[in-house]
Amino acid sequence: MTGFDGFILLLVGVASFAAFALGRWSSRRDRHSPLPKEWALMARPVLNSGERRTLRVLREAMPQCIVLAKLPLVRLCHPRDPERLRYWYELLGPLHVSFAVCSANGRVLAVVDIENGRSRSRRVAAIKQAVMEACRIRYLSCLAENLPPVSELLLLLPQQGALSRPIPLTPAPNFREASSTLSDTVRSRRAERSTRWADSGFPQDSFFAPDSRFDAAAADLSPSGRDSSASSRPSSTQTRSL
Repeated sequence: MTGFDGFILLLVGVASFAAFALGRWSSRRDRHSPLPKEWALMARPVLNSGERRTLRVLREAMPQCIVLAKLPLVRLCHPRDPERLRYWYELLGPLHVSFAVCSANGRVLAVVDIENGRSRSRRVAAIKQAVMEACRIRYLSCLAENLPPVSELLLLLPQQGALSRPIPLTPAPNFREASSTLSDTVRSRRAERSTRWADSGFPQDSFFAPDSRFDAAAADLSPSGRDSSASSRPSSTQTRSL
């Protein structure tokens, strides 16, 4: 190899490195674009007139519950497999529900979606129904003017006994060992998952990292591993499209 050939190879190497560095710098610059100097924004109502009427009806029909509006779908669930985090976030991240009916401790009991009257995406409807079915949350979808009567809305809630069943002061002897094992398992899994979520680089949200409030739901589990109130609720998602 002559000196001229070596010089050409050196130029090619320098050009390749410069192109690579420029590409990395450009992509980083695109991810962190400068903030606008003027924020040309204006406030808008969170709820339209039909949704405001629905909110009043739900609050009056279920005074013992907390009704939350316009929740992202990812606030109602989190993935079982940390390796599938990005897939589930990209699938569910853009979607939200109109109203979530919650118990006093934040457990989601039912979801009410108010349709806007335009053609509804079948894919979005299928995704929401599948999520509610997987999370065992009752689901109602309808137009605001076709909201069911209060007597039917109350059927969305679990039986009153399931919501207010007393907690025994002294656990039965045959449950003590199972309760201790369950607590140890919950703590160990929570510590393991928290470490993995922290290393993932995603925001610290309960969709990305287990929430201690979610772990509290283990107290409502029977020895068989299912919610004892689930037997009184149908497993299928309820949808009403009128």
